[in-house]
Parts: sequence; C-alpha cells; structure tokens
Amino acid sequence: MTALTVAATLTASLGLAAVTTTRPASAADSSADSAADPVPSYAMGIPGRTWEILKATECGEGIGDGGNLFENGRMYEGKCQGAVEPPQITGAWSETSDTRALTFRTDKDIEHDGARDRTELATPRGSLPFHTNVWVGFDMRIPEGVDDVTGSGAYVMQLWQCTANPIGGVRIQSGAGNSHNLQFVRRGDEPGVSEGYYNTSMATKPLVPGEWHSFVIKYHVEPYSPGGPKGLIEVWHRKVGATYTETKILEREDYFGYGPNSACDGEYYDDSFRVKYGMYKDYQPGATFQSDFRNVRIGASKKEVQPYYRD
Repeated sequence: MTALTVAATLTASLGLAAVTTTRPASAADSSADSAADPVPSYAMGIPGRTWEILKATECGEGIGDGGNLFENGRMYEGKCQGAVEPPQITGAWSETSDTRALTFRTDKDIEHDGARDRTELATPRGSLPFHTNVWVGFDMRIPEGVDDVTGSGAYVMQLWQCTANPIGGVRIQSGAGNSHNLQFVRRGDEPGVSEGYYNTSMATKPLVPGEWHSFVIKYHVEPYSPGGPKGLIEVWHRKVGATYTETKILEREDYFGYGPNSACDGEYYDDSFRVKYGMYKDYQPGATFQSDFRNVRIGASKKEVQPYYRD
C-alpha cells in the first residue's frame, strides 16, 4: 500500500457552543494571575457532537494540508508522515450510544526510508501560554494486538514549542512487554542537566489493553532562569467505568520548556506551545501501532477539562 487510507466521516447531532477564553490560575495557589496570558478552550472528540475529518487523502508533512478535524465550528490541523493512515473516526453513533473515537494508526504495509512516522491532530501554534496553568484532559485507549515499541518510545501527546524536541508529553514505553505502558516526560534547557535526565520518565502508568482510561494533566511551563520559579506538572488517572475515584499519579516541580536563544535558536521565539496528539514515533518496518482518543479538552481549570465528574 502506498496511498493513505481515506478516513470515514461519521456524524451526529450538531451542538454549537462558543469557544470561551478564561483567566488562568497560578501554579502555587490557584489564585487569579492578571499578568498571565489567557488560556483558550479547545474540545475535540466530544460525544454527541458532529465530527468530520476533511481532506484525509491530502494529509501530509505540511501541518493543515489534510486530515483535519472539523468539530463545533472549529478546525484542528492534521499532519501525516511516513507509514501511517491519516487521523480518522472509528466506531459508530446512534440515538442511544456513541462509541466513536479519534483513531491514529501506523500502516505496516507502507515502506519508506525516513526516520519518523506521525499521524496527529494539533491545536493552533503558539496558543497556549507559559507561566500559568494549562489543563489537558482526555480519554485514551490502546487496543490489543499492537506491537512493542523500539527506540525512544512513541509519543501519543506532545507539548510542541518549536522544531526542537517536545517540551513535554505522553509516550508509550519502549521495550518488550511495554506496549500499553504510558510514560509522562518533560524537557528543558537548564545548564548542566543531562540528556539522560530529560529522557527519563517521571511516572509510568500501565493501561488495560482495549479499555478506555481518563487522564487530567496540569502543565505550568517555566523554562530555566537563574533564581526563577520552577514549573509544575500534575497528572490524575481514572479508568473509565471504574467505581473508584481519580488517583494522582504524578506531581513534579521542575524547569521545563525552552528559554530564549537556546533550543529554538534560529526560529521565532515565543513563550508558548501547542498540543499535538495521535502517534509520533521511530519507523518500525512491518509493525502496527494505534492510539484512540475522545473527550480531548484543553482549558484554564481542572473542572473544565476533566472527562469525568461532569454532571
């Protein structure tokens, strides 16, 4: 197979809602921070809404060329590279149930000479600010029957500041038997900090194959500056349908993100980032990988983005 698979377009009843902008809270005490940039609200793969993947067969290395998600009056850009299928909608919707997912797959029948495979959706570039709380919530599923990851791991979510390595994210753990383990990572440019430090996961969470898991992450990005405050990453988990309450699996203060004239040198610098999610990994010939997402929300508070406790 040498062409990208055409993604199916599935629809449901359209619910229009305004995209809101709210003031963020500080990392330390959740009080208002009038000096911080506002945090925009994004929502993707929300049950009961109409989802549509546009220009699926044109999805390529130019972000936004195709494979774009249109939902609730907003466009989210797609990107494809290497041995992948474009972002697609799987599952079905009816008046009584909604089993749809935003699905990202590699294609084992495509061969290429490149180093990377990616199939992703993204928020607008530079829309999410440093120096304040940015909350990300989502449901995620990794099906049974996928292959183990080799190399540096497979990112299913990235915090992207510039063309350097992502400043944070979620990846599938590399190595035999780890195909359903998620790891939470970050990266910065603090002097004297080794590459090995940034490559080490802060926390690992095994997923039950084929079942949905909910996550909420708080990112407060603070690049290194002498005597400056550190950033904060917190992660909560809850298995979908479980009777137990959410569990905090990570809380870490650390510098992360790139400061001026460092890893982003030569590019336009901005203290902001975008979120990409789907699949981004080293090319593995003949291997199959997949991640499914729904209820992807980004905003200024935990209550706004969490996939559970929404009644």
